[in-house]
Amino acid sequence: MRITCHTPLFFDASVLVAAAHSSEGGSALLLEACRAGGFRAQTTFVILFEALHALRGFPQESLRRFYRLLMEVNWELLAVPPRETLDQYRRCIDAKDVHVLAAAVEGEAEFLLTLDRRHILAAAERVRKANMPIVILRPGDFIRQYYTQHEDYPLLPPPRGQPA
Repeated sequence: MRITCHTPLFFDASVLVAAAHSSEGGSALLLEACRAGGFRAQTTFVILFEALHALRGFPQESLRRFYRLLMEVNWELLAVPPRETLDQYRRCIDAKDVHVLAAAVEGEAEFLLTLDRRHILAAAERVRKANMPIVILRPGDFIRQYYTQHEDYPLLPPPRGQPA
């Protein structure tokens, strides 16, 4: 698999919330790499609203960081697929997250990044067995397994805890 600036990463709300809450983690690193043009950042309006809703009660700095991510990352905002399309994905994932998987696959994302262990990460094996053309993993796993394979890796923001 070739990893380039054209590689689409689909961000779930949990990753957006984590990046907004901490600028030091893997979620923030991947969004920083997207902001620098290292990857294509994809999500949906529904997911953005889910993230915003989840950030209620967080410190104001988290909300400010979230707004900066919205403004500074060149987002590809995908449509939530129609009900008929969503129905094709229901066998693989919990009903509350079917819109996430369907939008990511229909939007041709290569990776779906999430921290949702209970629903989305739990569906990764079913998605793989269904031969869907997407890899579901946590941001940290993407960084460990794929980030250094990027054809322009030296130009990307360095992983946290490593020298520049």
